[in-house]
Amino acid sequence: MAVAWAKKIGTPYVEDPVFAENFHRDFSKKLGVDVKPEDVDYSEVLHFIEEERARKASLSRDERRRLAAERKARREANKEKYGYAWVDGVRMEVANYRVEPSSIFMGRGEHPLRGRWKEGPREEDIELNLSPDAPRPPGNWKAIVWRPNAMWIARWRDKLTGKMKYVWLSDSSVLKQRKEIEKFEKARELRQNLMRVKRHIWENLDAEDLKRRKTATVCFLIDALKIRVGDEKDPDEADTVGASTLRPEHIRFNGDGTVTFNFLGKDSVPHIFRVKLPDKVVRNLKEFVENAKSAIFEGVNSRRVSEFLDEVMSGLSAKVFRTCYASEAVEKTLKNFKVRREDPEYVKKYVAKMANLEAAKVCNHRRTIPKSWKASLERKMMRLKALKRRAKEVQERLNQRLEEKRTRYTETLKKRTERLEEMEKKLKSYQHMLLERKREGRPVKALKRRISLKRRAIKRQRASIRELKAKQAREMSKLRERLKKTRQRYRAAIEKLRLEIKAQRETRDYNLGTSLKSYIDPRIYYRWGKDVDYDWKRYYPKTLQKKFSWVESEEAVADL
Repeated sequence: MAVAWAKKIGTPYVEDPVFAENFHRDFSKKLGVDVKPEDVDYSEVLHFIEEERARKASLSRDERRRLAAERKARREANKEKYGYAWVDGVRMEVANYRVEPSSIFMGRGEHPLRGRWKEGPREEDIELNLSPDAPRPPGNWKAIVWRPNAMWIARWRDKLTGKMKYVWLSDSSVLKQRKEIEKFEKARELRQNLMRVKRHIWENLDAEDLKRRKTATVCFLIDALKIRVGDEKDPDEADTVGASTLRPEHIRFNGDGTVTFNFLGKDSVPHIFRVKLPDKVVRNLKEFVENAKSAIFEGVNSRRVSEFLDEVMSGLSAKVFRTCYASEAVEKTLKNFKVRREDPEYVKKYVAKMANLEAAKVCNHRRTIPKSWKASLERKMMRLKALKRRAKEVQERLNQRLEEKRTRYTETLKKRTERLEEMEKKLKSYQHMLLERKREGRPVKALKRRISLKRRAIKRQRASIRELKAKQAREMSKLRERLKKTRQRYRAAIEKLRLEIKAQRETRDYNLGTSLKSYIDPRIYYRWGKDVDYDWKRYYPKTLQKKFSWVESEEAVADL
């Protein structure tokens, strides 16, 4: 425990009084004596940690490679032994076959348990789900049961939160993929029946039954604001809410007829909306707020919402709305960008990210801006500046070479042309002398020979000029082509980096991974990729490529 705490020294966590108090309360129990954060001198533990870091840093490259190879070999051996399960005769990958070791509970947002010591499970805490014919692993297990209809392989109760923890099959397993397909199919079904669902909600906003009217209002907010139901959290978690758990302090009715919602959603993400709502929705909200003792929609929970929605569409639950709208946002954005097959890959990747961003906005998947974000952006800005400077220098150098080539050519051509003119002038002189000598009856043999030699020299000079011009044309063409390609290469590199910077700025406070993993139908990206010649795997990380490998089957996209 002391080592775990010492490793946090220098981070904002140790400055958080709740985090520090929670940790040292549990630390006191282990020590058998009450201690406050300021009572403990961690200098020796820090010294030990720094020595370990220094020792690792001093290892030679070969030694680091050897140790890395050993770790990899152990991981692969463990994966082979523990990372697969046989289900109905099919070998399937297991997702999380390693249990979490004892550690400090970090929590998210203002979680009241942050800083507490979270004890990892032991064999006697773990229940295994194995068929009667499966080999029994040695160990003092809590129980070995057979639940053929359950998807978990092992489970235990977390000693800190009291939650059940599970070992599941991998997302790439057939059973999990089937569940994913069903989820996205349900979202597609909602999209096709959306007006009918909206009408069902709208008609029940005036229901005489109070609970039904409350349920319809909750469903309206889930649909309009794209928020969660809200009762999925445990009582000891941070004070986060959703549609059904809103309290009067989360809503403000404005003078202009709009309503402001201000609350913390899942993972303590702020949800702040100022929206114009229909009169009867506002009327209901005012009535429920006025009569609320605590929650505005007392008596309404996710089960009640699902039952209400099931009346109009079988199997419809609140979370399907977010999947439907996130997928719709992606599809619309991809279409609006009008990407062409011949567009460069970096443009397609940028468009894919912007579509992902729209889904994250729909789901309000905000995040705290990473500390490294500004430094990372500045590095890219410096790279862009250097790239522009380099592009300018290279182009200027090539332009200079072109100019120098032209100058040398002009000078050489002038000299050869002047020489040709002199030779032609000399030839005319010889020809005039020949006529004179013939009239005078003088010998002309030697003069004819000189004329013949001069004609051959003129021919060679003309050929030399033609060759010079042809060579100049070839070399100038090569240089111009090189300059063109250089411009194109630098223009592409600059544009690529500009788009990276633009994307980094636009996505700085949004988490794109959650919507990509859980809310966006991957068939949309797959089909779009086919249309614009972009492999969907160029955007999806490897873990999600495995999870969504089913998209490449013809049946998966046939009806999209």
